[in-house]
Amino acid sequence: MSDIRPRLGIGAIVNHVDYGRGRIVRYQDEGYLVLYKNGETRWVGWQFHGLTAVDSAGEPELDRIRQVVREVLLDYGWLDADLELGKRWLGGTMRLVPGQEGTQAKDVPLEAFFKKIIGVRDKLRVLEQKINSHPKLEPEEKLELQGYISRCYGSLTTFNVLFAQKGSQFTSSGAGSEESD
Repeated sequence: MSDIRPRLGIGAIVNHVDYGRGRIVRYQDEGYLVLYKNGETRWVGWQFHGLTAVDSAGEPELDRIRQVVREVLLDYGWLDADLELGKRWLGGTMRLVPGQEGTQAKDVPLEAFFKKIIGVRDKLRVLEQKINSHPKLEPEEKLELQGYISRCYGSLTTFNVLFAQKGSQFTSSGAGSEESD
């Protein structure tokens, strides 16, 4: 991990030179996830100079610790992933219908399936961070491995319909790649 640290806390009101006023809702890698008034979210690098604080909130280091604790609690099932699941899917079921006649269908609660999707996403993010901060990998090797991760994210875009917030969804170019100013 690099020595670059966030200068603004979660909840801070910011002004982006291109996108206007928004609120920091999360950290990832070396950037903020900013939610704008129109409901759109964008990733903004911590070092991006076109982002200024309008009203500071939170403590950056404490917010990062809270975020990591939340991810661990989600991993071990101590916190519901329902916060990220779109409301229309709550209580829903995914039915797997086999193509072979005489074989029974299987119903899977969407909440259970979604927790698995969240787990895959979070583990991909950790893998991405470990690759990017690995001291012995050459830049070309990091780029090649990042390509595999990006293709994994791309394959998972099918499940974006389940997410409540667009900023939590998968993109084919990887985690937090909507904007990397």
